[in-house]
Amino acid sequence: MIFFFYGEDSFRAKNKIDALKEKFHQSVDKSGQNILTLDGETLSLAKFFEAVKANGFLASKKLVVIKNIFTNKKLKDWQDDLIAYLEIQKDTIEENYLIFWQTDKPDVKSALYKTLKKFKYSEEFAKLSPAKLEAWLKNKINKANKNISPANLNLLLTYAGDDLWLLNQELDKLINFVNTSEITSEDIKLLVAAKTNDNIFQLVDAIGKKDKKLAADLLNQQLKTGANALYLLSMIVRQYRLLLKIKLLSKDLNNSFALAQALKLHQFVAEKSLRQSQAYSLGQLKSIYKSLLNLEEKLKSTTGEPEALFLSLILNL
Repeated sequence: MIFFFYGEDSFRAKNKIDALKEKFHQSVDKSGQNILTLDGETLSLAKFFEAVKANGFLASKKLVVIKNIFTNKKLKDWQDDLIAYLEIQKDTIEENYLIFWQTDKPDVKSALYKTLKKFKYSEEFAKLSPAKLEAWLKNKINKANKNISPANLNLLLTYAGDDLWLLNQELDKLINFVNTSEITSEDIKLLVAAKTNDNIFQLVDAIGKKDKKLAADLLNQQLKTGANALYLLSMIVRQYRLLLKIKLLSKDLNNSFALAQALKLHQFVAEKSLRQSQAYSLGQLKSIYKSLLNLEEKLKSTTGEPEALFLSLILNL
């Protein structure tokens, strides 16, 4: 059976995959020895076939997650063989479970994408719209027998942003430590990591000027004062995403007022970000943004120290 999950909302995609793993474990693989994850970025055709063609251990089949295969630089060399294998699959529960999981949106023109999209269990996990994000938050809060006002829901989003990994973590914190049924603005201000906009601007400036020492000092300062690593990274990613948009738009809109209107930004933010974007080339911004997304994956999937992961990123910029 073939599954294809993709899109930048890796939180909901992972929850779906975890549910499939649990169901497989309960119904097929009591030993837990037949569930494995392959790093698609470094995968070879031989390693793929080694994993999917081997018999299950004390089970009739296996569940194999192939993560981020579309970012494999050598995929084009063996993509046709992979597609040929997929096209002869019956896509039934009698076969191994193959889950192709891409944590962004792959090239829709690629042959592998078109092949995987044909399978019935193909689903895109795009970022939730503001309305759906609010509904998701309310549902989680209600399930915990808690309440939150619309104003305080907006306050939570202002503090934590729209990243579900971070929001889920901050909500769990509020649910577990607030003793009353109502989550108040005071609870949010006390328990949720405060915004660090000014420090993020300084950090991005330091990176733009290639002042690695200052950038490392600013990051360490934030982490030592208790800033949540994923929250901190989400703020940095958000700023570089904004700089990328401004860099692209500034070819036609060369003043901060026009950019503020186009991107629905405060004039001050647009002006400061426009000035900041001028320290980078478009290629540099794309490269840094990709490195930040890779760091995000590492922070979410490893037990490595955040300080070391951040420092490695800065030193390699």
